[in-house]
Amino acid sequence: MKKIIPQKTQTTFPNLNPHQLDLFADQTRWPRRPYCTDDLSAGLKIRDLRRAITCPYIQANPPHMRIWSIHDVDRPGAAIAWEHVNLPPPAWAATNRENAHAHLVWGLSAPVLTDNPDARQAPIRYLAAIESMMREMLGADPGFCGLITKNPAHEMWRILRGPRMHYELGELAEYLPGIEKHRPKRGSESIGIGRNITLFRTLRKWALPAIRPFWGGGIRAWNAWMDASYQRALIINADLFGGRMLDEREVWHIAKSVGKWVWRNTTAAGFKEYQSAMGKRSGAARLAKSADQRAEARIMRASGGSTRQIAKDLGVNQSTVARWCADQG
Repeated sequence: MKKIIPQKTQTTFPNLNPHQLDLFADQTRWPRRPYCTDDLSAGLKIRDLRRAITCPYIQANPPHMRIWSIHDVDRPGAAIAWEHVNLPPPAWAATNRENAHAHLVWGLSAPVLTDNPDARQAPIRYLAAIESMMREMLGADPGFCGLITKNPAHEMWRILRGPRMHYELGELAEYLPGIEKHRPKRGSESIGIGRNITLFRTLRKWALPAIRPFWGGGIRAWNAWMDASYQRALIINADLFGGRMLDEREVWHIAKSVGKWVWRNTTAAGFKEYQSAMGKRSGAARLAKSADQRAEARIMRASGGSTRQIAKDLGVNQSTVARWCADQG
């Protein structure tokens, strides 16, 4: 793929470091129109990627997926904080030249969707556990939402590059003994990527009964339903997260995903089945746990985990893991 910057970079964009522009060569790993700014106190603007990379601050992840895992370490020597706790080297560390604070960024080989209800949230829960433990080991800011990062191509920052750009989730997990203690529990995900999980689950719980008045209303009902889902998502975002709210575009993607899924999969008959299933709480809980474990086993297997280790981590038989991973239908 061609780079988005012409060869005479230093003449056209004097504030950019041409040696770091290869980080933007694969445009599929960056938002097409990211937030960016020259000064965080002046607010954010939305620009096309070519213009956004001239700013010292830029949005790295698209609003509906995690491609870069970003950690904000606010202390001198932050750029090598990973080395002191035996984590793998990041793709890059962008360091403030004045105080030596830094953003440490690990690329993910397979992007993780943060608004996909069909995946039962297993990959996002796996990533949430990884990021939670890495954050703790690094002593990174738990309130940092990862929306805006120091632009690695801007000369305002000192950039240290790692030997690898991307890691599988399973590879990162190998450096994190005791990661199970960080696996998100229902209702407890208040920081990091766990906010996506909390918003998704809370909105879905509201949406399943709330869809009923919109059944059978055609395109007008569809438009009204999607608007209602988004408005409810904004309220949940404000109520649950306060000063650490998700970005509005990320909220919209989650609301759209939940709204479309509930509209497509919930009919009058389907809702009766849902109510019946909810009446059998213990059975429903077991089914939900099994489905989560099955999806989790597949993502762990795809990330290079052995069936024996996966079985140990999930507390099931190795033969069960093998059957889950073989049955991809």
